[in-house]
Amino acid sequence: MKKYTIILLMMPLLCFTNLSCEDKDDNVIVNEEPLTSTNYIYEGDLRKFYLQTEIAYLENQIEIWNAVTPNDPDYQNAQEEIFLAIAEIETNKLEITGIANPSAIFVIKPPILPPVPVPSPCNCLNVYNTARNIVLLPNTENISITIMSNTDESLIASTNSDVKLQTIPNTGNKGKYQPFIPEKPNFTGEAFIIVETNNHSYTINLNFHKL
Repeated sequence: MKKYTIILLMMPLLCFTNLSCEDKDDNVIVNEEPLTSTNYIYEGDLRKFYLQTEIAYLENQIEIWNAVTPNDPDYQNAQEEIFLAIAEIETNKLEITGIANPSAIFVIKPPILPPVPVPSPCNCLNVYNTARNIVLLPNTENISITIMSNTDESLIASTNSDVKLQTIPNTGNKGKYQPFIPEKPNFTGEAFIIVETNNHSYTINLNFHKL
């Protein structure tokens, strides 16, 4: 009889303990990382691709100018263009070396980029269509992006000037990212992105892939 009495007395305590644990689990706040390896584009990747594209273009132009013979009336002009192009190439290369990996400066997962298709359909930066944010370079104070389809120039995504820059956690307010609004969240294929910051304005081609 005493044995059953002890069991009966313990049951309410067990029930209370279980309920308390369940309530505690429900109240636990899980802080999810705002940036994953597939939900953002890094401004540094955009800028680097633009500079690499410019370098390739200038190197091709240098080959054309080098073909101009000394007897050609345009020879002197071609030599001047070669000199300027070489200087610009060196400047672009120097800028590329200064673009750090986001995982090194912001301690976040670097973005995963899709493999380049073979053969590549375009001179494009390949990205996943799950991107919803753009991580800024350290010296960028503001950014505006517009992404449009190459086919019909319809809007795919853009930033909103009314949406404030967000701070990347654990960066001492130094790391910033800008959410952007997808008009066509499932878009795949070729597009172009117009990038405008306090430092630069440029346009490059993108190729969106499904994750």
